[in-house]
Amino acid sequence: MAERATARGNEIDRRTMIVGPGMSFSGEIGSCDRLIIEGSITATLPKCQHVIIAETGVFSGNASTDNADVHGRFDGELVVRKRLLIRAGGHVSGNITYGEIEIESGGTISGTIEVVGAANPVSLPFPMSA
Repeated sequence: MAERATARGNEIDRRTMIVGPGMSFSGEIGSCDRLIIEGSITATLPKCQHVIIAETGVFSGNASTDNADVHGRFDGELVVRKRLLIRAGGHVSGNITYGEIEIESGGTISGTIEVVGAANPVSLPFPMSA
């Protein structure tokens, strides 16, 4: 029988990595199905299905993921092959590539922004807010 636990209102499986509040991590994460950041992380993440940055979470570095849900802060190079969701109060900055994007009112994005497969990236010298 597979191990299962319930945490933070979600069912967590064995390929989920959680950096909890008040914790920090630095290094490379080879792969995971889901990464939940409630603390601080400076990392390279070459392969992940879902990245969730909580309100208290901060990610600095490079990440490549299918989907990203940002309540907190991301700074660096972010490639989201499918959907990037920036929640109210979420901040994303750096070199950003995404398949589709949703920015809630109060969320911001700044830097070089490119749609997956687009020929010309757009550079925003100032933050764009919803």
